[in-house]
Amino acid sequence: LVLFDVARHTVRQHGLTRYIGACLLAGYLWLALSGVIHLAIGFSPDGAIYDAALHTIFVGFVFSMIFGHAPIIVPSVLNVTLPWSRWFYLHLALLHAALLLRVCGDLRGWEAAREIGAAGNVAAFLLFLIVSATAAIRTFRSIHAKTRSKEVRRRGAGRGRSI
Repeated sequence: LVLFDVARHTVRQHGLTRYIGACLLAGYLWLALSGVIHLAIGFSPDGAIYDAALHTIFVGFVFSMIFGHAPIIVPSVLNVTLPWSRWFYLHLALLHAALLLRVCGDLRGWEAAREIGAAGNVAAFLLFLIVSATAAIRTFRSIHAKTRSKEVRRRGAGRGRSI
């Protein structure tokens, strides 16, 4: 991933391509951090540091991949248009900021940071659903309005020619 993944190049592009690249690279960083934590503590399933190691994988890496691939996968699976917008960065930033807070809380023993970080991660996922659904609904309404407008114009043009 460090040497050959396309995300290093796509993050320099614009729009959806940059967003996907940013999601992938952020996910890779969380995956690497999880590896470092596991190497440091071993694979002992106990305590807050183990919690940090698991959350860096299952929240940081996995949700970065979900966020990054959703604009491509969701339209294919659900047959809806999901246009990218800059609002997608909002849930991505919240995810990583909240996870960073949570992991710092795990590593330093700050219970309040862990709880706020966990709530922030839930909020990021809910925001992802809201932003994605809003984008899909707006596009659906826009397409439906254009189709309806064309139909009204077509019907109106035919009325003048009736005998």
